[in-house]
Amino acid sequence: MKTIGILGGIASGKSAATDALRQLGAVVFDADKAGHRVLELPEVKAEIRARFSSSVFDAHGNVLRPKIAELVFGDSGPHRQALADLEKISHPRIGALLEAALKQAEVSGAPAFVVDAPVMIKAGWIGHCDYVLYVDASREKRLERALARNWSENEFDIREAAQEKLEVKRQLADIAIPNDDDLSQLQAAIRSFWNQQIASPPGPRGNPR
Repeated sequence: MKTIGILGGIASGKSAATDALRQLGAVVFDADKAGHRVLELPEVKAEIRARFSSSVFDAHGNVLRPKIAELVFGDSGPHRQALADLEKISHPRIGALLEAALKQAEVSGAPAFVVDAPVMIKAGWIGHCDYVLYVDASREKRLERALARNWSENEFDIREAAQEKLEVKRQLADIAIPNDDDLSQLQAAIRSFWNQQIASPPGPRGNPR
């Protein structure tokens, strides 16, 4: 079984690439969904309450993700510290879920396991990956998609600034998947990668991770 990491900028089409891989037979680990599950754990809620106060909880004791986002995304020192503190709470637990999902996929005989995680580099999960795909789209196209999701340009810029620079992601990737045009272009590139590297795997890589 090969493990595939997905990188790209905000609104580049990472979810579309992940869906295409899932349709080809890959098991997908969605770190955002795993993060939502982690926020439901009693011990995590206790740590978040201690760090961020009760103001980030609703009347039923559930974490309000938009409230957390307001505190952790931004250019100021307090924003950066808040993000680091949240990651210290959540990343190890998400990582444990990733490890469990990876083992389960191996047992099931899946041909590939996909790690869909915006924080894959920062959290160190890229080390699990045999291949890393970079979904490549221009800023103009990505902003257009983000605005269609009712984001503001400022929110787009703030979220992107919280991630690694695009140049770093490109350098760490093995293959770039273009996604400036229609979806069929991305799907064709994903199928080509799958047929060459997963369905008919080559010999050992010369530069293993």
